[in-house]
Amino acid sequence: MNRWFLLATCFLFFGSCLFTGCAKKKIVRPPEPIQQVVEKPAEEPSLRGKEYRKVPKLETVYFDYDDATLRSDARNILAKNAKWLKENSDVEIIVEGHCDERGTTDYNIALGDRRAKSVRSYLTKLGIKGNRIATISYGEEKPADFGHDESSWSKNRRAEMLGRIPEKK
Repeated sequence: MNRWFLLATCFLFFGSCLFTGCAKKKIVRPPEPIQQVVEKPAEEPSLRGKEYRKVPKLETVYFDYDDATLRSDARNILAKNAKWLKENSDVEIIVEGHCDERGTTDYNIALGDRRAKSVRSYLTKLGIKGNRIATISYGEEKPADFGHDESSWSKNRRAEMLGRIPEKK
């Protein structure tokens, strides 16, 4: 009798498992991403086939170590540069981002790019059209001073603006 009872209990248990099965897993889907409206920045002008040169009226701005934030002295210089650019609306510029020799080549290229774009962004906020401003990063490749101390490094952490003045027709 115990054997039949045990066998019947096992049959009922396994049978109920077979027919009821495992609980269904609820599929949880991640929420739909929120679509953000991002204003597309003005396209940069092409550098292909154009010659840019130093324009005495466009001053260089300098940065702190490992930083792309514009200091107050840099913002003052850029305000003067923007004033000149507004008076000379046919001039396109290229902003070159530079770094000191510390850091890897890849890091310095990225930092120089952030510096150039920081200057471009500020100039556009001052009313200069973005399609007049191109950017490029040279990282540590074009030092202004070849020394290996803080005095030299501070001169190399910069953004220079070169201009292209179209020929008069």
